[in-house]
Amino acid sequence: MKLQYKISLLLSIIFGIIILSFLSYQYIRIREKKLLYLENVKAQELVIDKVLQLNRIKYEQLINDNSGWDDMVRFAAKPDHEWAKDNVDFFVNSFKLSFVLVYNKEMSLAYHYGDSGSLKLLHFPDQKMIQSSFADSAFIHHFQYCGDDLMEIFGATIVPAADSDNRETPPQGYLFIGRKWSKEYLAEHDQATSYKAELIRGSDLSNYTKDRQRNYFTRNMLDYSGQIIAVLVFSKKDSVKEDMAIFLYLSLLVTLIAFTAMVVFLFYFRKIILVPLSKISTTLNTHNPEHVESLNSSTDEFQKLGALILQFFWQEEVLKKNNAELHEINGAKDKLFSIIAHDLKNPVGNILIISELLDESMKNQEQENSAELLGMIGSQARETLSLLETLFDWAKSQTGQMNYKPEILNLKRAADQVIGILKPAATLKNITVESLQSEETQVFADPNMLSVILRNLTTNAIKYTNPGGTIRISAAILPDETVITVSDDGIGMAQETQAKLFLIDTNMTTPGTANEKGTGLGLVISKEFVEKHGGHIKVKSEPGKGSQFIFSLPSVEVNEDLRSKVNSKQA
Repeated sequence: MKLQYKISLLLSIIFGIIILSFLSYQYIRIREKKLLYLENVKAQELVIDKVLQLNRIKYEQLINDNSGWDDMVRFAAKPDHEWAKDNVDFFVNSFKLSFVLVYNKEMSLAYHYGDSGSLKLLHFPDQKMIQSSFADSAFIHHFQYCGDDLMEIFGATIVPAADSDNRETPPQGYLFIGRKWSKEYLAEHDQATSYKAELIRGSDLSNYTKDRQRNYFTRNMLDYSGQIIAVLVFSKKDSVKEDMAIFLYLSLLVTLIAFTAMVVFLFYFRKIILVPLSKISTTLNTHNPEHVESLNSSTDEFQKLGALILQFFWQEEVLKKNNAELHEINGAKDKLFSIIAHDLKNPVGNILIISELLDESMKNQEQENSAELLGMIGSQARETLSLLETLFDWAKSQTGQMNYKPEILNLKRAADQVIGILKPAATLKNITVESLQSEETQVFADPNMLSVILRNLTTNAIKYTNPGGTIRISAAILPDETVITVSDDGIGMAQETQAKLFLIDTNMTTPGTANEKGTGLGLVISKEFVEKHGGHIKVKSEPGKGSQFIFSLPSVEVNEDLRSKVNSKQA
């Protein structure tokens, strides 16, 4: 099936989703109405709070707006029952209060009047309660149960009329009034809020059964210590929820259809577009052609794209290989020019200058000076020879003239030959070079390459060892290889220097302890030859504590198959 036909199918599914989206739009419109209703519910909750607040303010003003505060001060000090009947008792009856309590300034009950049933069950304020309640305010408000009836209590300090607003003078007594939350009082809240009001004793509403078709608001009633002793519950039937029930089921059906269509759309979209694109992306990120090869079962367009990606990978690999070879050639060229221009030019020039000085010295018959100059010429000649040998080894390795032809070799003999060649250089610095102790250690290696490796590492050790030092060549036979170590007790090197030793493009070389010069190529060549044998080379060193150059070669002792092949060739 062509890609365009598959896309047409996908567009058809999208069109169906648009139709379902239109139906969903109708649901959103109803949802907006629901949100408006919820806003109305929030407003109604504010109305409930406002009603409760107004009722509270009404009684707070009732206890505060007593024009007879001076009479009340005198009454608290010396109760007059006749005056109380005309004022206090009238005050209770007129405002439908459950009781009034008057305490003197010593916090003792001076007078009380009200419903006998409520007074009988009332927990009268004591001195401790009065002190704690009026410690921060001249007015108090809390709730208390009198049997099964919830009592709302308001209190105020009794002060002279002149101080009834500010209440800065010390209290001359204390006035308490109480209002019972009766069914009639709850009914007043029903009418004021259009919600049904219920009182639930305690703070636990876990046993309270709620109707899902109703809205609920709760307000806590606190005693004088701040503990919840009752909860006022307002509830109202939600007409919108009833109207939304049928539409809810319809919305669920529409949602299910839309979801099914979306799943079908995503399935085909993933299979036709996303999966091939994912394979292409994975292939480009990982450079693994296996992912793009599976596009052969996709559309023609993706098959052609996969073929282009494979061709691109092939061209990229060729380009990388060419770049690597070019980088290596450039590095070798730069290194060669650097050696010819500096490292090789300087000693030859020095020999020429010293020769001219020697000629003058011999004409002047300065025997001692001539001998010194001859020694200098010899030193420069040896340095130049060492450079030429290194360049010769490097040139042969780069041009392929030094072929890898391994054979069974006695490691001690190979080391002793190198030590014999380098003995003059070591003797000049009074350096001792110790060879292997065992005559039986054998390795499977190319003799020329092994000689170059040992010569370069030993020369390097002589160069950086102080006069009177010691160099050791040792070997350790492991199950699958022989590890050879060339160690010295010379000047050592830092970690930063070690990281640059085996890189051809860093030109890492420093003067020796006798100011010997070098090219840095010796270690690069040694690393290349060790790796041709399948081994590895590394260095361990610390400044002032000498160095250890460690490399590995194939071991003959544990490779009988290798031994038999070599013996058969020799036969």
